Amino acid sequence: MGGPRLGGRIAVITGGGRGLGRALARALAEEGADVALSYRDSRRGAEEEADAARRLGRRAFTGPADARIPGEMAAFVNEAAAALGGIDLLVNNVGVFRRMPLEELTEEALDEAFDVNVKAAVVASRAAAAHMRRRGGGAIVNVASLGGLRPWPSHLPYCASKAALVMATRCLALAFAPQIRVNAVAPGVLDPPGAEEPVRRRIPAGRFGTHAEAVEAVLFLLAGGGYTTGEVLRVDGGRALA
Repeated sequence: MGGPRLGGRIAVITGGGRGLGRALARALAEEGADVALSYRDSRRGAEEEADAARRLGRRAFTGPADARIPGEMAAFVNEAAAALGGIDLLVNNVGVFRRMPLEELTEEALDEAFDVNVKAAVVASRAAAAHMRRRGGGAIVNVASLGGLRPWPSHLPYCASKAALVMATRCLALAFAPQIRVNAVAPGVLDPPGAEEPVRRRIPAGRFGTHAEAVEAVLFLLAGGGYTTGEVLRVDGGRALA
């Protein structure tokens, strides 16, 4: 077996204190990376993952950053670089998902979705890219969504903002080439609590996905996808096709 895929790398994961963010933090540390985790209201989870990374012999940094204020994400990236000595990898994982029928749609909901799901990722990427260039390059993965590839009428702010993140991924890939690769993963329904059977039946794979499967896709794009940039890797069991 080979060694850790990310040995000696420094990785930033936004929204690293819960859900997929925690799974990403654990996996990147297990693959050899030092990790920096941002959080808003999940400090305990972020610190638990930082402690787990340290037990593996990695360095870890945590800090608050409210993605509703995109500038805080850039500030966190710079703080992480100062604490750990640079940045090689960035996973823009933080996001907001709200069900909102069109008749209940508010401007505030649209602003929140675009601030958190798009602007925060763009400003964090721009900040991280400056540090990556000093180390010879790097890789960025944005966590998009199946909702950014197909419409869900009761989730307009989410779908529209995730679609914008997909296009931002492609723009950043061109802007940062050739030193920095930028890709996205688009998960479908992962580890759902109490999801309905009709939802599962619409998935060609016949089951829901797992955080571990989304994590493996991110790891491929960070560690193994050396000739891949500007791509959106679906992890949805074929749901986008059905």
